[in-house]
Amino acid sequence: MVKFLTLHKQQGTQALHDLMVRPLGNMLTMLALAFSLALPATLFMLVKNVMAVTESWQIPNQLTAYLNQDVSGAQAQSLLEVVELWENVKSTSFISPEQGLVQFHQSQGFDEAISLLDDNPLPSVIVVMLVNDDMASATALAAKLRAESEVEEVRLDSEWLQRLSAIEWLMMMLTLVFSGLILMAVFLIIGNTLRLHLFNHKAEIQVLKLVGATDSYILRPYLYTGVWLALAGAVVAWFVTLINGLILNTAVENLAILYNSGFRLLGLRVDETLILLMVAGLIGFLAARLVAGKHLREIEPV
Repeated sequence: MVKFLTLHKQQGTQALHDLMVRPLGNMLTMLALAFSLALPATLFMLVKNVMAVTESWQIPNQLTAYLNQDVSGAQAQSLLEVVELWENVKSTSFISPEQGLVQFHQSQGFDEAISLLDDNPLPSVIVVMLVNDDMASATALAAKLRAESEVEEVRLDSEWLQRLSAIEWLMMMLTLVFSGLILMAVFLIIGNTLRLHLFNHKAEIQVLKLVGATDSYILRPYLYTGVWLALAGAVVAWFVTLINGLILNTAVENLAILYNSGFRLLGLRVDETLILLMVAGLIGFLAARLVAGKHLREIEPV
């Protein structure tokens, strides 16, 4: 067992040394792998941040009913009392046009626009808080509220979060698709690099086979070469992703300030970095095992 581990250590070290001997060509290969791996890593980082933002927004279990302009305050209060007795209604509140205008005045960016208005265009609003956030019962209650003659429009306040969730799911699927394509490209880059290495050392391989070396013995250094290339590319990809995060964080901070938020872009955690390294190493190993192994079997001693 000790001899077996020592042999692996020697072949792994020799494979790393062989990569160092030809720095320019291997550096270009490593950079190609790094920028390829940086794309899915950056996409994952962005999707993770979008999910972090949406998770902090709980689905609001409330309905907003906009009343007709000709509905008086007394009619609105009467409807409010009726709605409050309905099933699945926790509480109700009434917002008059005047109160709504004050809220708009307090909102950032609306002050100047409201000052240009001759009169108050806002309708009376009834906000209905639900007992639970069950979408089926909320939708049924919204339909019942729309049937009231005083109501012009009813908005279920979770609709925009549902649309945002659909966009988030689309981003996740696009990330998976692009990541799959990029990882396949990484597999092909490593496989083609090792295939060229095999053909460059064809004479040496033929001599080794002639003296009785097995295919697994000859293949082992190429397995280590594939893993070393992939790991080096993953390390550089991590730095590229870090730089991308720092650049994007500036834009995110400026956007967050406009919304009075202290949100900052989240980078890759330690466990996510380890996953990046493991996935890259696995791809390097598989590329070497499948591609280099196939071409190695085709080389026969003279």
